[in-house]
Amino acid sequence: MKRRVRSLITMSLVAGSLLVYSCGDNKKNNEEEVSEDHMEMTESSPEMETEEVANAEFSNDTIKIAFDDYLAIKDALVQTDAKAAGEAAKELQAYLETSNPELAGIAGNIAKEEDVNKQREVFSELTAAMDPVLKEAISSGKIYKQFCPMAFEGKGDYWYSTSEEIRNPYFGDKMLKCGRVDETIE
Repeated sequence: MKRRVRSLITMSLVAGSLLVYSCGDNKKNNEEEVSEDHMEMTESSPEMETEEVANAEFSNDTIKIAFDDYLAIKDALVQTDAKAAGEAAKELQAYLETSNPELAGIAGNIAKEEDVNKQREVFSELTAAMDPVLKEAISSGKIYKQFCPMAFEGKGDYWYSTSEEIRNPYFGDKMLKCGRVDETIE
C-alpha cells in the first residue's frame, strides 16, 4: 500500500513538472522580458494594432472587418479586460448580424458575459467558427493559428493572430507566452 502511494506521488510530481515545462514559461530567466512585453501590450497604440492587422488581406471587406473585430476581442482577453472584450464582441455582433448570424450569435454571447473566464470559453467557440471563414477568404499575407496546451484544464485550445509571437488570450499575463504556432494560413 505504501509503495502504491509513493508511486502515485512520484507520478504526480513528474506530471506536474511536465505541465509547467510544456509552455516553456521559464519565469526565472524571462521574468523581466515578460514584464516588458506585457507593458508593451498595454501601452500599444491604435497605429500599432493597424500595422499588425495589415499583413493579412481578404477576398472581401466583410471578413477583413470581422477579423479585425476578432483580433480586438483576442487582444482584450490577452490583457484580461472583460469590458473591452465585451465592447469588441458587440461590434462584431452588430457587424455580422445579417451576413453571418452564427458568428454574430457567438460574439453576442461574449458581449453578454462579464466574467473574463466565461468570455474566454465562448471565444474558443468563436475561434472554431472563424476557422473555415478565414481559410476560404484569405487572399494574401498570413494568419497564424496558435495553440495553448494548458488552456481549459490541459485540453488545449486555439486562437488566431497576425503575429508569430505568442500572446495567449486564454491566460493573459499569467502565461502570456504559453503556446505555439500550429498552422500558418496563407
